[in-house]
Amino acid sequence: MKHAFDPNCPDCRPVLLDVKTGRPLGPDDPIMQAVNRVWDASPREEQEAFIQVTVHNSRDPKDLALLKTLSDRMEKATAS
Repeated sequence: MKHAFDPNCPDCRPVLLDVKTGRPLGPDDPIMQAVNRVWDASPREEQEAFIQVTVHNSRDPKDLALLKTLSDRMEKATAS
């Protein structure tokens, strides 16, 4: 069953894994804080595209383009 995107749902947010442990980074981790700031400031359309691509495996060019825009901002925010 396909879960509808809900911006208040904790399972509809990005999760990054610790490469050493394979466990999700906690909300207090500086990298997750940066990702969450970008996520919270992003338009719903980009958030929905993130879910469409990463959860539902969408290959729609519009979803992919929106995800790239979002991902680029997240990468920039975590690079410092």
